[in-house]
Amino acid sequence: MRLLFEIGMEENPARFLVNALNSLKSNLEKKLKEERIKYKEIKTYGTPRRLVISVEDLAEKQEDLDVLNMGPAKRVAFDEAGEISRAGMGFAKSQGVNPKDLEIVETKKGEYIAVRKFSKGIETKKILPKLLKNLVCELEFPKSMKWADKNFRFARPIQWFLAICDKELVEFEIEGIKSSLESRGHRFFGDRFTVSTVDEYFTKIRENNVIIDIEERKSMIKDMIEKNCTSEDEQVLIHENLLNEVANLVEYPYPIVGTFNKEFLEVPQEVLIISMEVHQRYFPILDKNGKLLPKFVVVRNGIENSEKVKLGNEKVLSARLADARFFYQEDLKKPLENNIEKLKTVVFQKDLGTIYSKMERVSQIADLLIEKLGYEADKENIKRTIALCKADLVSNMINEKEFTELQGFMGADYALKNGEKETVAKGIEEHYFPRFKGDELPITKEGIVTGMCDRLDTLVGCLGVGIAVTGSKDPFALRRAALAIVNVILNSKLNISLKELVEKSIEVLDAAEVLKKDKQELEKEVLEFLKQRVINVFTDLGYRRDVISAVVKKSWDNVVDAEERIKVITEEMQDVKFKNIVSIIKRVGNIVKSHKDTQVREELFKEKIETELYNFVNGLSISLENKLQDKDYAGYLEVVLSGEEIINEYFDNVMVNDKNEEIKTNRLSQLKKIDIIFKEMAELNLIEA
Repeated sequence: MRLLFEIGMEENPARFLVNALNSLKSNLEKKLKEERIKYKEIKTYGTPRRLVISVEDLAEKQEDLDVLNMGPAKRVAFDEAGEISRAGMGFAKSQGVNPKDLEIVETKKGEYIAVRKFSKGIETKKILPKLLKNLVCELEFPKSMKWADKNFRFARPIQWFLAICDKELVEFEIEGIKSSLESRGHRFFGDRFTVSTVDEYFTKIRENNVIIDIEERKSMIKDMIEKNCTSEDEQVLIHENLLNEVANLVEYPYPIVGTFNKEFLEVPQEVLIISMEVHQRYFPILDKNGKLLPKFVVVRNGIENSEKVKLGNEKVLSARLADARFFYQEDLKKPLENNIEKLKTVVFQKDLGTIYSKMERVSQIADLLIEKLGYEADKENIKRTIALCKADLVSNMINEKEFTELQGFMGADYALKNGEKETVAKGIEEHYFPRFKGDELPITKEGIVTGMCDRLDTLVGCLGVGIAVTGSKDPFALRRAALAIVNVILNSKLNISLKELVEKSIEVLDAAEVLKKDKQELEKEVLEFLKQRVINVFTDLGYRRDVISAVVKKSWDNVVDAEERIKVITEEMQDVKFKNIVSIIKRVGNIVKSHKDTQVREELFKEKIETELYNFVNGLSISLENKLQDKDYAGYLEVVLSGEEIINEYFDNVMVNDKNEEIKTNRLSQLKKIDIIFKEMAELNLIEA
């Protein structure tokens, strides 16, 4: 059988569509599984006016249910007198049966009580009405509404249900809205229509100018733009996020080229592009060199060109760009530096004070980072960057909430026009990098230091005043801040201790008298938070989890150093000798798991190999210590690998658990010393085969 179900409604917000279809599909899959109804494939389709789901090869009836549910052992379920016990009664109650209906089943482990349940599968068509009704009622949206006299809530008012299984109507009703075999085409270029089969629906919906497949609409937009909207020396800027949104705003896309006054091009093109993309959902048109042209593409919800639509969109965009030009010109009338004082009125967080006080703390944290990284020659520029980096937040362009996406960029532009150094301007823009996963990272010293110290103050400060980060709640984007810190360190190869930076940040916040937590507890919490982000970043980089765990458990504070250890281990793992030595390390670790002492007495040696191993380990210890100090991790592992033969020989000739307790303890101490020095670089015993 084939099932097709369509929920028709008023225009749904574009951002709701994909999640709604995914929820619809996953919920239907769950319900069919619970009802024991098999199927081949479920597909979803959607437009602003409809959510559509189809099922191929739907079973005509449920599978029969024939199961044997096992309970406790008979000796537990019944007492010595043969009366049912509390455990037996509880099992019967949980299964919804009379204790008399319990069976005794013989198993390999003995006799157990059980309940046999059998029910014959019923026709799928009898189940579908209630199933589809529940599918609608259980669908949730970020925001929902009531309408007319109905108590039912949905994203937008529902207008119709089309529900057909093979050639039959699936009848159900929700608050007066009855399912039918009728659907509706495009609001302006289609009609109502009735279907008698699933195939007929797909034919008629297209005839009525509705493209129900989201991916097809996206392809149409790109193809039509390429064919009809540009000349040879032009290109349309199509960001995937905007394409997804526009495709979910229309039922039949038709791109139209519009123009605007070229005088607006005196404003930085990033501002104009933001106006077009974010505020109007237009695609900007650029020349081949990436320079913005006074043209754009608007995607109409229609099947043909319309001069009226073109002129209307041009008029709206001109008003937007006029606002942008006004804000920009007003901002340039005063130096960016004048905005610093205004930051005293902008609250960052109620317990952590204003943006102004935050940047004062950032400047103090930066002193340590500048010293540790050897950036003293650039200190003046870095400090200037910190002073100006948030000044654009109170500019007309950003403060009016129209162009918040351009924070940092506008500050950099204003700084350059005010005569600030180019590296300072670049640092102002870069201190926000990365803004999202996969975004570019800062490359200037000004951007690196300012961004790291800004995020560190946010992270430590928010955790320090009790702001909790949960699975769904992270109001100050602390996870993103921590990930950015780690990524910047790795990208710029910064030889820095995160612990030292956290300690400095806590010291500065404590001096400002804003902390609400014990300093030691806060340090522990922040470092654990950062540690998890370090693990996440290494995992995203493709390193094995067991190798990451082995290194991080030993040393992660210097992230660059930790990655170097991971790289070396990853490379050495290909060597058979490495696998052998890991096995030995695990064996040694298991033997001395509860032993603590490392003091070895030579006079207690009974076998020649004990002395040989003792001398080898002493020489090994010095060699490994030197390798670690020099950060020669490949050399460290090479030395460790050299111990395979002699340790194996030791195990072949020596019984560690000697009857003499003194000798046994001495041998355990010798192995404990090996266990410790072999794990100085990483907990190699955590590496899996």
